[in-house]
Amino acid sequence: MNKSYITCPECGTINLNAAFCSNCGALLDVVARRKLERELEFTKKAKLKASLKKEPSKIETFLKNGTEHSNVLIRLIFQGGYYIWLFFALIFGALISLIVAAAAG
Repeated sequence: MNKSYITCPECGTINLNAAFCSNCGALLDVVARRKLERELEFTKKAKLKASLKKEPSKIETFLKNGTEHSNVLIRLIFQGGYYIWLFFALIFGALISLIVAAAAG
């Protein structure tokens, strides 16, 4: 069997053919350490994506539910209201971006 001495990156102890440090218990295998770091990074990204999912506002939900109503007349009224709301939201966003751009110079 090949003897390989690995120095612990945490405490500096020299270990013989071990996956973990005999002094502090740190992981010595570079491949396993990188795999563990990748898994931790992936779970952090997944949690971040889950937290960034934004629910629609109450007015959007109300108008969207009305557009799926079983009565045709109510559905048309809600569709018109939804598109008017969307139009004004876009105009308001454009005005905010214009003000920010003008302030930036």
